Amino acid sequence: MTLSNLSLDTIYGMLSEPRRRYVLYYFLDNDHANIESLSLQIAAWAQDDTVDAITEEQKQSVTTSLIHSHLPKLEDHGLVEYDGRTGDVIVDDGFDEIRMTIGRARAAEEEVEVTGTSMESFLYSEPLTQPSNADH
Repeated sequence: MTLSNLSLDTIYGMLSEPRRRYVLYYFLDNDHANIESLSLQIAAWAQDDTVDAITEEQKQSVTTSLIHSHLPKLEDHGLVEYDGRTGDVIVDDGFDEIRMTIGRARAAEEEVEVTGTSMESFLYSEPLTQPSNADH
């Protein structure tokens, strides 16, 4: 599939999955990576922690999902190339065509700040009642 055939739904679908989105964010600043270092960085971002704090199990979980799911999908759309023999991941020609969209997504995500949590749930609120025909 060539990138010119990618719909907005496809692009945003790729961005909707955090690990795939983090791969794309990584390549905004880098042209190549090794699967091990890429997995470590993505695990750190997902855990909102430092690379040094990531366990081998966390890294391995990310590595497995990248190899078996996320990198093949990104590769199918011409955004990255993955060499399973060496573990190298590089950007493909199609990446530059959606670089601005990826950059906007990263900027928007960095701007979002959650300040507290709600202890209320709509599941426990009183149900809305529909007005009867007599009320109209």
